[in-house]
Amino acid sequence: PSTGPRRSKATGIRKGVTPDSLLDETAPTQPRKYAIPSATSRKELPAVFARKRSRSTAFGEEEDQLGDDLPPNPTEKDLIEQKRRQNTVAARRSRKRKLEQFQMMERSRNEERQMKEVWKTRALTLLETLRSVGMPCKDFPE
Repeated sequence: PSTGPRRSKATGIRKGVTPDSLLDETAPTQPRKYAIPSATSRKELPAVFARKRSRSTAFGEEEDQLGDDLPPNPTEKDLIEQKRRQNTVAARRSRKRKLEQFQMMERSRNEERQMKEVWKTRALTLLETLRSVGMPCKDFPE
């Protein structure tokens, strides 16, 4: 066993962060401005787009449903940037949902702890009442 300071288990949630303090989904995404190529996206074309059929092959002449901010004839680069923006917005939503769920679980836990204390107090009061009238009672385990 280590003798260092005890740390609480990681929750994946930063302290003091609320769903309202997170970036809104509608906040603009920052463009990529790398001085050198990114270490995480070295490929010119992500594998997902390399495997895709062209939109005209897959959908014929149907309208593009990706988003309103695409130019009339989007290039592969435009499609990749749009997909990354969509992913950024989806990540923001996911973080917000996770934080809201975590806060809801914390509130529920606190309410249950309060109820436990209320019932414990009631039980101890009843135990003392029974003992005061001469009935023998065992103590509750802690």
